[in-house]
Amino acid sequence: MILSVLIVGLILRLINLNQSLWLDEAINVLATKNYSFLSLITEYSKGDFHPPGWFIILWFWTKLFGYSEIAIRIPSVIFGVISIYVTFLIGKKLISKEVGVIAALLLCLNPLHIYYSQEARMYAMATLAVLVNIFILLKLVKGEKLNLIFLILSNMALLASDYIAYFIFPAELFLLLLKKKEIIKKWAVALIIALVLGIWWLPIFLSQLNVGSVASSNLPTWKFVVGAFDFKTLPLTFVKFIIGRISLADKVVYAAALLPICSLFALLLLRGIKRVNDFSRKLLVGWLVIPLLIATVVSFVVPVYSYFRVLYVIPAFLILISAGILSFEKRFKKTFLTLVFLIELFCSLIYLLNPSYHREDWKGLIDFLKNQDKNSKILFESSGTLPPFDYYAKGSLNANGALKNFPAKTADDVMDLQSISLNSKDVYLIDYLVEISDPLRLIDNKLIRLDYQLVETKNFGGVGFLYHYVR
Repeated sequence: MILSVLIVGLILRLINLNQSLWLDEAINVLATKNYSFLSLITEYSKGDFHPPGWFIILWFWTKLFGYSEIAIRIPSVIFGVISIYVTFLIGKKLISKEVGVIAALLLCLNPLHIYYSQEARMYAMATLAVLVNIFILLKLVKGEKLNLIFLILSNMALLASDYIAYFIFPAELFLLLLKKKEIIKKWAVALIIALVLGIWWLPIFLSQLNVGSVASSNLPTWKFVVGAFDFKTLPLTFVKFIIGRISLADKVVYAAALLPICSLFALLLLRGIKRVNDFSRKLLVGWLVIPLLIATVVSFVVPVYSYFRVLYVIPAFLILISAGILSFEKRFKKTFLTLVFLIELFCSLIYLLNPSYHREDWKGLIDFLKNQDKNSKILFESSGTLPPFDYYAKGSLNANGALKNFPAKTADDVMDLQSISLNSKDVYLIDYLVEISDPLRLIDNKLIRLDYQLVETKNFGGVGFLYHYVR
């Protein structure tokens, strides 16, 4: 049965894997292409607030398999599928084989996990690192024969995956303080050894904090993009755990559809919490709740909390949901399992098969621009072109950043558009992240003063509007 679940999980994660790269993916890919291994780790990583694990994997992977959309996302697909299997092992060890199988099936179908198992970033890797760490801790807690080196290696992998994944350690300590104080020493020794072995990263981490602090000061609205505190973050997290990244423009209809779905999952979650044994309850609830609470508190100071950054708590959520389903008598058990199965499958297929829910459509934007007048000028709401544009355009388009200073606050922060447009009859303005870079629309105002008229607007999913001006 579990083999069938893994095969389905793999197939789902391969559907439309070649969708366009979005900004962060393209930044990482071009960095692995243009930097030496040492420079990638010691220089580039200072501007990307994550540990080195993903950068190391991507650098070696791309040297072997290339830089196509599919190639660079395959590691995340692999991490995602292995995560399904480790979820099965944890559910089986904690509660029962049946719970393990159902939890693995739900993770296999989970739309948010599928989405980030298709992204060339570190979130699927961090989820797997946490799962393996929890599984090894379970073996230690249950007194099974275990060489401490495995826990040390697991800690090292987790520390190299994502900073937000570190919040699982307080959850583990909480469990041990409540239930297994006698093995805290072993757990702490394994963690300290892993930290000491990773101490070489500390100077780079401090540089990342400094870069992040400067960026937050210069771009005050950016913190809300990357994860500043918001009262809706926690409830949104649980919604996204269920339905993934899909949404509806009509928020009334959206809320009406979500109410029964969220109520169903809340019922199953609470029932699962009540029906599992005391040890399993403390582990799963701590795993689910403590990282979210810590991320919430930290986000008051450092903007780190977005729902996808805590992807690694979804397995705990789904194991509890599975236990809740199995707590009912046979007739209702099948009904609830079918409902949850259909909800997750439906939401996943909407994402997988509907391009409007895919990543930023830079590929479509470039294809459109390549079919326009070759003398046209392309402008960005930034000080230069952007990595996804460079990845797809490959230097074939006449493009420039239109800002001297970022973000633009006065007309003096805008470049001399008369000179950089080279008197082109047609100018295309890409307004990607314009709310951050040019909230006053100063570039648009300057183009109008240069007698350009807006004649066409096209929307490319995730990228935003492309404005066509003619003079």
